[in-house]
Amino acid sequence: MELRIIAEFSKDEVWLNAFKDGQDLHSVLCAMTFDIPIEDVKKETPFKKGVTYRDVQKTINFGLAYGMSEFKLADTMEIAVKDAKDIINKFFKAVPKVEKFLTGLGKLGKKRGLIKTSKPYSRIRWFGNWQQAVEQDDFKIMGEIERASKNTPIQGTNGDIIKQALIDVQEEIYKNNWNCKIILAVYDEIQTECHESQAEKWKIKLDELMVNAAKKVLLEVPVVVDCGIHDYWQK
Repeated sequence: MELRIIAEFSKDEVWLNAFKDGQDLHSVLCAMTFDIPIEDVKKETPFKKGVTYRDVQKTINFGLAYGMSEFKLADTMEIAVKDAKDIINKFFKAVPKVEKFLTGLGKLGKKRGLIKTSKPYSRIRWFGNWQQAVEQDDFKIMGEIERASKNTPIQGTNGDIIKQALIDVQEEIYKNNWNCKIILAVYDEIQTECHESQAEKWKIKLDELMVNAAKKVLLEVPVVVDCGIHDYWQK
């Protein structure tokens, strides 16, 4: 969901087309970042044993949502900072609209002292130490605000979507007397328990409810839900 949120709001053609065409985004971006054929993305990298090119790309893609720096990537992948910086630069060269989107969020948070999640929710995250950072010209605090400003609209919007889905699921259970109950939510996953006789029908309904909740935010990027039936909690 985080990657779909980035695609929706950055409008980057590579990301959008990957999701619209049902491609594996990590593999598509990996081939571009490392200049390798897409069929080679699962080959082991020369710089860390047991780690594939796709593993590195996946780390970069998800790290974007946390404001990851070249230092963090270098530490995670056990490579030189210069090499990590080169990888990130090449990646952003391939998807400049993603870089522009994330940079814009960081600047907005530093300018206003707050950042919002996506419409229609527009929840505000205030940065309580922003005024202090402005008055003292504190680069450390501003750096923290910048990273949080990149992260909040992505993870926060993901949180808004799952909360909307939880509301919709509970209302559906009440309204149509499903023999079902919500057990818990794990990040962007909803765990429910229902009578075995309703399992197949409930799976279809739960899938529909979660997709519709996401579509309130994701207007262009297709939404996919992986819903399964098990007699115990499976990851």
